[in-house]
Amino acid sequence: MLDVYIYSHTHTHTCSNSNTNIRGRRRETRKRMVSSRCGSCWIILAMVLVLSAAGAGGATAEKGVTYDGRSLIIDGQRKLLFSGSIHYPRSTPEMWPSLIKKTKEGGIEVIDTYVFWNLHEPKLGQYDFNGRNDLVKFIKEIRSQGLYVCLRIGPFIEAEWNYGGLPFWLRDVPGMVYRTDNEPFKFHMRRFTSKIVNLLKSEGLYASQGGPIILSQIENEYGNVQAAFREKGASYVKWAAKMAVGLQTGVPWIMCKQPDAPDPVINTCNGMRCGETFPGPNSPNKPKMWTEDWTSFFQVYGAPPYIRSAEDIAYHAALFVAKNGSFINYYMYHGGTNFGRTSSSYFITGYYDQAPLDEYGLLRQPKYGHLKELHAAIKSTANPLLHGKQTILSLGPMQQAYVFEDARSGCVAFLVNNDGRKVIQIQFRNNAYSLRPKSIGILQNCKTLIYETAKVNVPKNMRVTTPVHTFNVPDKWEVFRETIPTFSGTSLRANTLLEHTKLTKDKTDYLWYTLRFKRDSTCTKPSLFIESSGHVVHVFVNNALAGSGHGSRDIRAVKLQVPVSLINGQNNISILSGMVGLPDSGAYMESKSYGLTKAQISCDGTKTIDLSRSQWGYSVGLLGEKVRLHQWRNLKRVKWSNNNAGLIKNHPLAWYKTMFDAPSGDGPVGLNMESMGKGEMWVNGESIGRYWVSFLTPSGHPSQSIYHIPRAFLKPSGNFLVVLEEEGGDPLGISLNTISTKKMKRATKSIASPAILVLAIVFLFSLKAIATGNVTYDHRSLSIGGRRQLIISAAIHYPRSVPAMWPSLVQTAKEGGCNAIESYVFWNGHEPSPGKYYFGGRYDIVKFIKTVQQAGMHMILRIGPFVAAEWNFGGVPKEKLFAPQGGPIILSQVENEYGYYERDYGEGGKRYAQWSASMAVSQNIGVPWMMCQQWDAPATVISTCNGFYCDEFTPNTADKPKIWTENWPGWFKTFGGRDPHRPAEDVAYSVARFFQKGGSVHNYYMYHGGTNFGRTSGGPFITTSYDYEAPIDEYGLPRLPKWGHLKNLHKAIMLSENMLIGGEHRNFSLGPSLEADVYTSSSGSCAAFLSNSDDKNDKTAVFRNMTYHLPAWSVSILPDCKNEVFNTAKVTAKSSKVEMLPEDLKSSSGLKWQVFSEKPGIWGEADFVKNELVDHINTTKDTTDYLWYTTSITISANEGFLKKQTPPVLFIESKGHTLHIFINKEYIGTATGNGTHVPFKLKKSVPLKAGENNIDLLSMTVGLSNAGSFYEWVPAGLTSVSIKGLNNGTLNLTHTKWTYKLGVQGEQLGLFKPGNSGAVKWTVTTKPPKKQPLTWYKVIIDPPSGSEPVGLDMISMGKGMAWLNGEEIGRYWPRIARKNAPNDECVKECDYRGKFMPDKCNTGCGEPSQRWYHVPRSWFKSSGNELVIFEEKGGYPTKIKLSRRKVTEV
Repeated sequence: MLDVYIYSHTHTHTCSNSNTNIRGRRRETRKRMVSSRCGSCWIILAMVLVLSAAGAGGATAEKGVTYDGRSLIIDGQRKLLFSGSIHYPRSTPEMWPSLIKKTKEGGIEVIDTYVFWNLHEPKLGQYDFNGRNDLVKFIKEIRSQGLYVCLRIGPFIEAEWNYGGLPFWLRDVPGMVYRTDNEPFKFHMRRFTSKIVNLLKSEGLYASQGGPIILSQIENEYGNVQAAFREKGASYVKWAAKMAVGLQTGVPWIMCKQPDAPDPVINTCNGMRCGETFPGPNSPNKPKMWTEDWTSFFQVYGAPPYIRSAEDIAYHAALFVAKNGSFINYYMYHGGTNFGRTSSSYFITGYYDQAPLDEYGLLRQPKYGHLKELHAAIKSTANPLLHGKQTILSLGPMQQAYVFEDARSGCVAFLVNNDGRKVIQIQFRNNAYSLRPKSIGILQNCKTLIYETAKVNVPKNMRVTTPVHTFNVPDKWEVFRETIPTFSGTSLRANTLLEHTKLTKDKTDYLWYTLRFKRDSTCTKPSLFIESSGHVVHVFVNNALAGSGHGSRDIRAVKLQVPVSLINGQNNISILSGMVGLPDSGAYMESKSYGLTKAQISCDGTKTIDLSRSQWGYSVGLLGEKVRLHQWRNLKRVKWSNNNAGLIKNHPLAWYKTMFDAPSGDGPVGLNMESMGKGEMWVNGESIGRYWVSFLTPSGHPSQSIYHIPRAFLKPSGNFLVVLEEEGGDPLGISLNTISTKKMKRATKSIASPAILVLAIVFLFSLKAIATGNVTYDHRSLSIGGRRQLIISAAIHYPRSVPAMWPSLVQTAKEGGCNAIESYVFWNGHEPSPGKYYFGGRYDIVKFIKTVQQAGMHMILRIGPFVAAEWNFGGVPKEKLFAPQGGPIILSQVENEYGYYERDYGEGGKRYAQWSASMAVSQNIGVPWMMCQQWDAPATVISTCNGFYCDEFTPNTADKPKIWTENWPGWFKTFGGRDPHRPAEDVAYSVARFFQKGGSVHNYYMYHGGTNFGRTSGGPFITTSYDYEAPIDEYGLPRLPKWGHLKNLHKAIMLSENMLIGGEHRNFSLGPSLEADVYTSSSGSCAAFLSNSDDKNDKTAVFRNMTYHLPAWSVSILPDCKNEVFNTAKVTAKSSKVEMLPEDLKSSSGLKWQVFSEKPGIWGEADFVKNELVDHINTTKDTTDYLWYTTSITISANEGFLKKQTPPVLFIESKGHTLHIFINKEYIGTATGNGTHVPFKLKKSVPLKAGENNIDLLSMTVGLSNAGSFYEWVPAGLTSVSIKGLNNGTLNLTHTKWTYKLGVQGEQLGLFKPGNSGAVKWTVTTKPPKKQPLTWYKVIIDPPSGSEPVGLDMISMGKGMAWLNGEEIGRYWPRIARKNAPNDECVKECDYRGKFMPDKCNTGCGEPSQRWYHVPRSWFKSSGNELVIFEEKGGYPTKIKLSRRKVTEV
């Protein structure tokens, strides 16, 4: 017999079951029959059970909300429901109607929300249901728009909300233990839950009363902590369920992630893949429900956002439905904003910004639209899904069909391709279907494909942040500086370190610990060591900031050691402890403690004075908080400074206030706080929330820069902004921005791969037509401003140098005879995470282009496939930088060398190439587009050549000019590789031949290579230096004679410009390997190029009755067809001598090293555990080079090798790139691939001992692949681990239990940031340890003498990374260059004659592939420069030197 559960609600002493037809919601609980207080209800129940057995699919005519094993049943109808989470206090009442309307239009029928106990009952017995807390108003708005509600009362909710929603006053209730069989907790939980239920009943909001609430949830993910409470956990679950059901809401209750949820409460699933992970409800009589389908994930300070694709969400939602799921709630559908201090520990103020509706309530496409189409497809097939019989068919090793069929309701099939790499052809019921990788196709009537999860038809949009007001006028700001409290000013004293929240009661983030310390003359070189279980610590000594430190979500403890300046006698030490939200989860939350736990003074590194038991004075909160400075009426309670001198930048604990007008319009508004550090903001007394832009992600960008100001907070004019800056920042850099979205062009539906659709957002500027604007072309050349021109271009990549170098680099290129600058645009530098844009520092592309423009040069912009969506946000169109707008940009490039790989993608590749060109041209930027190495470039795009020689290249149609986009004057270098050398004579020969044969646009790749700062190099294994043996070297100095020889060449070519672009071209043979190309005009003017292509013999050529000596492999230029002005093989330019002049590291205050050594293996909490070896890149997502693989094995004392002393052998296979091996925490060696063969194998004896042995393997990437077909699938990391030589032979560890941790500790703590000591204890010494792996070194240095460029000499070190003043110098690895084969020799002199290849003229064998690492002069301060080194293997830090690069002409 089929069970149906009926929920009745007794109202005014009657048994009423009347309900209205509304729509459903999110988190689910198991619920069964609720006993009614009147006997007639039992009669009704009996009737319903009879009807349910007889009715189709168990549906009944009963009003209300019931359920059976297939679905919820509302008003007698089965329901397949899509729900979306919107939390009412994370937006404003003014936003609610629009959010709900957009949600409904997205195909959602249920709005899900938690109830926030600590908002509604901030003090015991005092309730708040006003403003953003007006729960009733929110639910009534949902009802008015015809949607259902799922009410997740909790009242513990987690939700990344402060204290998981529990009010802090609960902690002070005697005998309190949260969330267990504890009477005080159960009393208050029942009391508040009843309060909410009765409030909503009084408003008639439950479905049993005709309201929209169809589900309620009690508790939240209790299964995660239940085991910690043992038997009391199980009894608490039963009590909570019984208590909830006893409240007689008339609707089912749910418990998420609670496998033992008692009947009738429904247990549900939370996660990203419930179709794969959820075994189903714990009773066949309960429906399968998914209460949290995470549309992205929360984000914490110091971490990048988690991006979940629309395709992945759709796939798993469809799979859940295919496996009998009938309720899916998206968590979040709109995340919103953690206003004020409502976020949990370390969580950013923006919440789930990557949801279908972003933080501002704007549609995030294609996620919103793709899911809307999914909902429509599934709802159109709801009848067979809810009433049909399910059949599962195998269609292949990773393919299935889920079929629901019923004679009355019809048929629907879900075809599943679980193969993540291949497009699969599927035969189903005599029809063929093609399914993309990891995709599900929905067949209406089991025949017509109406939806495929991996096929996105919705164009992507991008969020546009437009500055409308910058607060950059000092006179408009007023400042109040907090007074640093001292011990004498405190009234609360204790001879111990008190717990932070016990004093603050979570009324403030801040608690002052103050102390008086008397220094005597014996305490020299004092330093203060602090340990704290809080989040942030600022140390003030005698009112001056001495240092700061903070933890992170992974590293909870703060450990800070800072040198302090103490006076003889009494000193005031004031330590500000700060919280960034209370935890939102975990067992025994009421017992967790925060704040200082240890304080010590160290004298000269030998004598330690423990301060922990000294007498401390305490002060709760900041003065500005106490007087409530964020409110207008309290401004006069302190003295503000309102003159320029009073506006103090970079000062800690400063309050700033100013006035502003609201932007016009009604769109969202955000405050850009990137110039500040950490603190809180208020507008018109409303708290926008905490900001923390100084806590950077591993890629060096703030986790959140823009902070939402709801329009409801603003007045048309006279808005009052208050900022509390905790660390020190520049308020003049704050800006007010409007937020909008822009639809991006997308690929046509014929493009096969959804990954290719991403490229539709990449290019925002393009061309009206071939002959529009100021730049046109014909078969001879470009025409700029109506005049044909020859273009000699120099590639200079702006992020591979620094802004201080740009003017000199551009000017040196101009002086070298170039008239254009070329650069790629670097997508991953400008958009390190989706929607987060960066155009500062080295990535200020507008400033770079303007530098080119100011030099009077043209610009060629190679936007390519991996860049340029960020252009819309960089303001380039507003800057008018394209030639038709009066700007310098004359050419743009779409894609890059795609012709090499097009064939590998089959027909899809061809279509993609055509689409790319069409999309680019349609952008109407007014200059031509080109595609390099693209032999099938369409008519509207110019095909161009890349290579060492392009004289024989011809465009693919006769009406296009001959363009050489990459002439390689050298080659890149890899760690462990040798130095490629291309002679100046050969470079000149190739250029002259190109112009001789009708070329008109030529670009050197590179003219200045520069530096791969940080982790930007690709390859893998490409060095930090990107010198490229270019005409301008890495340091910005001319490379002689190459630069001078090419300068002379350019001058000679330009003497012939008019003839080359306007004259009649004829070719003459002058003998074997000899030819002349002659250009003549109607007036009789003439220019000639004579060439000898013989690669061994000099020759004599007779041309127009004159004799010319042509060395082998050379070209002579005769601009008047008579006088030779240049020959490519005759070098007359000066050469130079290059020296690196070393200087020891020095400091005017004395050289002191700070040292911190990491322990091998897992630091902090493990990220995850798996019984397999995972792919490195898929795991780290390139947020770090490092991934720890750790395991342990137990060795028996009877092992033979222990007696024979023949150690076993460790065998490792890896897909790359590099590996450090630690056994029992000792470094035993390194294995690595190289630039030509990335995978490697290791065979090494290992010193195992009897008992437990720890195996810690640090896998590293050295740059990711930057070219190739399907390179998104290129793997890295370990694939096999085994140990041979044991009694039982070989121990295969490949599928044992491995524990994983991303990154290294110091990297995650940001130890490279200036002044950041992190949560670790540094050792201060003048003699840092040698040959010590996993060690951080920090030293304060003066800049080197002189003004020459500077290189860091790392020959004494092993491998690692380096920073100066927080700027990323990059990876270092002075790996010795070795031969690849026995006959693979380096050369002393290079014969320029004959075709060049990268291995023709190698040098540097037996020397480090890179010894010196460029440190731009602009990074140095006059003193006090902080050099930070992370050494992986071990080196000699005292031998590190700064070397000045000196070039002397010879």
